[in-house]
This record gives sequence, C-alpha cells and structure tokens, in this order.
Amino acid sequence: MKKIFGIAITLCLLASAPAFAQFNWGIKAGMNLASKPGSLDDIKSEGKSGFFVGPTAKIMLPIVGLGIEGNLLYSQTSSELEGEDITRRSIEVPIYLRYELSLPVVNKFLEPFVAVGPQFGWTMGDGDESWKESGMEVAKWEYKKSNLSLNLGAGATVLNHIQLHINYNIALGNTGELKADPTSAGWDYIKGSKVNTWQVSAAYIF
Repeated sequence: MKKIFGIAITLCLLASAPAFAQFNWGIKAGMNLASKPGSLDDIKSEGKSGFFVGPTAKIMLPIVGLGIEGNLLYSQTSSELEGEDITRRSIEVPIYLRYELSLPVVNKFLEPFVAVGPQFGWTMGDGDESWKESGMEVAKWEYKKSNLSLNLGAGATVLNHIQLHINYNIALGNTGELKADPTSAGWDYIKGSKVNTWQVSAAYIF
C-alpha cells in the first residue's frame, strides 16, 4: 500500500505540472550520513556514509513562495554492527512542501528555502547480514522491505540552476531488525532499530 500511495502521489504531481506557472526539473546527487542504529544498546554499532542520485522536479503553486518537490532516487545507506558492514540499497521517493523566502535583493542570485515532507523507500534485494559460529547462524540483521520517513531540511538555489540542500531524515518505523539466539522454533531475541540520516545534496536545475 505504501508503494502504491507513494508512486501515485509522484505521478499526480508530475502530471499536473502544466497547470502551474513554473515547472523545473533536474538531477540531484548527495551523501547519506547515517546515525548509529538505535535501540541496540548491547551491540557495538555505528553509522557510516553512503550516497544517492536521481531526477528531481519542482512545481510552484499559485500561492507565493509555496512549491512541491518530488524526487526519484537510487540510494545506499550503510551502518556497522559488531564490525560488519550492512548496506541498504533502495529506491527512495522524497516529496517536499517547500517555502521559498522572498528577499528582493538577495533573490537575484540566491533563493533560500525550507522544506518538509514524507519519504517512501523500498529495499532492493534482501539487505541481510548473518553472523556464524562453528558454521551455525547465531545472529542476523534484516532490513525492512519498505520504509516511511520524514524529511526536514533547508537550502538555497544559486543563480537559478544550482540547488544546495541539507536534510535530516527521521525514520517513522523500524529500519531493520536484529535477530539472535536461534532455537528450533525461531529466534529468542528480536530487536527493531531505527536509523536516522543526515543528507547533503546538490542538484542542477535545467
């Protein structure tokens, strides 16, 4: 349901572009700086860096300063658990409500903005990592197949073509689960964990 909802919103935004006075699109790329996985107090863990890239589009609404931005991104985010790297490869659809600040003199070369909105993500592949002892699997990490998160950010468009953006992505559900102590019936220890991410990006707007 999340996947269908996210794709439907994105298609509606793009399809409605001709009805608005301004429509711009471009290419965005940036870096993911993942936080330490939460709720895993007994596990040695830390966040690592990754990247994302893909097309971006912006539609300005009739209300002065307000706009909607949609993105379709390939993303990699990594963390480390007990010395092992775990990497999530995913397709991400962030959708922002933007407010562009009106600064008469500054706006000739710099347009600051703030942005907020949901992000829908779908994991590519299994994204799992296992730990073994004497050939037996004793623990494993599993990324969720889909994730919903919230973005809070700010940035500026420079000379109408270069968009710089810093963003904080807040997981609204578990990013993955750590399972340990296997038994014949399953896993005795199952702990969900959230991974929040700082993102820094640049886009070229055509």
